[in-house]
Amino acid sequence: MAGAIGRQSGDRILGQQALNLVLRLPVLHLVTLHRQLGISAAQLAADLHLRGADAVYVAIAEALSLPLVTWDREQLTRAAGRIAVRTP
Repeated sequence: MAGAIGRQSGDRILGQQALNLVLRLPVLHLVTLHRQLGISAAQLAADLHLRGADAVYVAIAEALSLPLVTWDREQLTRAAGRIAVRTP
């Protein structure tokens, strides 16, 4: 998110400010990418032909038994047979 804002705006400070705001959200739950989650993501990347970072999102949603909410077309179509996916 910080990278996307920094890239689109051309302002790294704006990206950092957005990150700091998000990190203060009380509903934010950060997930550590431990070994097993990384292996699951790698397997999903191979099975579903996803990029590595996209596969991490799918692996986390699967591990937490939560739907993946995304606008990413590849995540929506490729992960749909594996987990619940929807757009915001």
